[in-house]
Amino acid sequence: MFTKYLQDAFKVPLVIQLTDDKKCMWKNLTVEESQRLARENAKDIIACGFDITRTFIFSNFDYVGGDFHKNMVKVGKCVTYNKVAGIFGFTGEDHIGKVSFPPIKAVPSFRSSFPHLFSGQETVVA
Repeated sequence: MFTKYLQDAFKVPLVIQLTDDKKCMWKNLTVEESQRLARENAKDIIACGFDITRTFIFSNFDYVGGDFHKNMVKVGKCVTYNKVAGIFGFTGEDHIGKVSFPPIKAVPSFRSSFPHLFSGQETVVA
């Protein structure tokens, strides 16, 4: 609930990424099952009482594209396979879906991934 406290105290937007694609790749689930689980996760998150006017919850399957994807490419070009393999323990037996995932997880850290939320703002504090 620390995140909710920070949102309330500073009146800042909150972006929550539902990594349904990761569940599909890492847990050997179908796309449909991982999407169902993401919807259940979203319900649990909403129940925490975040400010709905300042909270954006997104599913990777439903949202990734546009500026988000551009940032994924930029991040992907900055990180070598050896670095990612060392961090995540990838081996030659892992499928390429796992190897491609780190940039997807990283880019929500950049406000330019969400121009509809932060366009034209010098700061994100209201």
